[in-house]
Amino acid sequence: MTNKPRKWKWVRRVLTLATAMAVALSAGLVALGAAPAAAGGPTLVPLISFYSAARGDYFTTTQSVWTCQYYHTCSQDPDYDVVGMQGFVYNPANPQPARTVPLYHWWNPTRGDNWLTTDPRWAGEVGDRQYSGGWYELFRIEGYVSTQYSSVFGELHSYWNPTVGDNAAIGTWERDQSEPSGWTRYRFEGYLFPPSSRPNLECLTDDTPSYQDDPKWNALGNYVNDWDAPASFLDGDALKVDADPNSTIRIDYWGTQKPVFGHSGDTAPGMPAPGLPPYSLIGRVTSGAMYVEGWGWAEAYEWFPVVGTVDTGSPSPSPCLLYESRGGTGQKFQLSFNDSNLGDNGGYAPVTVTQWW
Repeated sequence: MTNKPRKWKWVRRVLTLATAMAVALSAGLVALGAAPAAAGGPTLVPLISFYSAARGDYFTTTQSVWTCQYYHTCSQDPDYDVVGMQGFVYNPANPQPARTVPLYHWWNPTRGDNWLTTDPRWAGEVGDRQYSGGWYELFRIEGYVSTQYSSVFGELHSYWNPTVGDNAAIGTWERDQSEPSGWTRYRFEGYLFPPSSRPNLECLTDDTPSYQDDPKWNALGNYVNDWDAPASFLDGDALKVDADPNSTIRIDYWGTQKPVFGHSGDTAPGMPAPGLPPYSLIGRVTSGAMYVEGWGWAEAYEWFPVVGTVDTGSPSPSPCLLYESRGGTGQKFQLSFNDSNLGDNGGYAPVTVTQWW
């Protein structure tokens, strides 16, 4: 194929309802209802989690004075560290769209507990107070989450830790089997929207790419492999990784071979990506974050799936990946294998990275 020249102009991708709907519809989503009136800025806003070790408090919000910290466009709060992006919700400044529920944010000053829920028993107006082991005040509505399933949507779950008296609204712990000790999941709150961008839509619809590796290159089985990114790798780029269908790697010195396409549902406790199939081809970025179609967000140095599975014989399609730099530079996209000991591995997987911008 002929690769497109990149226009060397940094462009911040703007979230638009039209693109978000196109992405969702391309994945078979039933219509979500009419667009809200353009009364409060963007249609979708990011839902981002923070954590204060000193306060023992998880805090998830769409407030721009906090989410700017995720994008490094404002100063960092000294008490709270960024946990990561959970997904996108409808802007609370706009009218509530059909087939959504409000995401209420309650606050308990005694416990220092920020609590998000869509439970209708906790519906109310800002300033309302309710008792649950202590008095909570309705602080704000963070947005509106979908009640309809789509394969491209993420999930938001609620967790409770009785030892520290804290609630947490996190979308990644269940997926990664990574909830910290002492936390118990007790409620599903709703579905989170994916990011929206033209490059990601072009990947989802298998449109003509801007760049594709030619020839293929070998991802070594005993190595963390840097992608060369011949056309650069920038904020807002969409990627897809394909490996030869019969690719295997050696996983020990005795010659045991394993396919680089795992089976969905297989997990690998103790592996770099415990929620993903063992020995499967995985990826990560060294700064920023990556959105993985049908899987969700991965922050820097967090491994994520890059190829499909072999449940039905031939591998299923690889997911689209959308990169968010978070204001960083010098980022790399890396490939490796879901094995806790790469040192005794051998072989390689011939791979092709396709890119849209």
